[in-house]
Amino acid sequence: MNRYDRKLQIIYVAILMSTLIYAVVAWATTQAIVPGKSVGDELQDPVTIGLYSVAAGTFLAAMIVRSRKMLIVRWAMLEAGCICGLIAAMLHGDWRLYIAPWLLALVGFISLYPRVRMATRS
Repeated sequence: MNRYDRKLQIIYVAILMSTLIYAVVAWATTQAIVPGKSVGDELQDPVTIGLYSVAAGTFLAAMIVRSRKMLIVRWAMLEAGCICGLIAAMLHGDWRLYIAPWLLALVGFISLYPRVRMATRS
């Protein structure tokens, strides 16, 4: 038996690559837009605070859940945080707002790399 479960690795890489696609979408849709405010002002916007809070909440939920059968759900929770960052970036027209939730999700993805002991085979 391999050290890593191949199917889980494929799903893991696919979800991880989707977060990179979100980064490209955030950059491509906002690069021509001149932000109306500085990043510091945008970070104080209530909508941004709410979206970042949801991103942090999904990160915490993904880290707290320890069920081996829910590994893909935990990855989806991390991806949801990236989607919150994408929404914030598109609402304010500044791709840099995607970076913080994406980095938080990357920390989660690194800690949840699929090992055989992490998931059960059906």
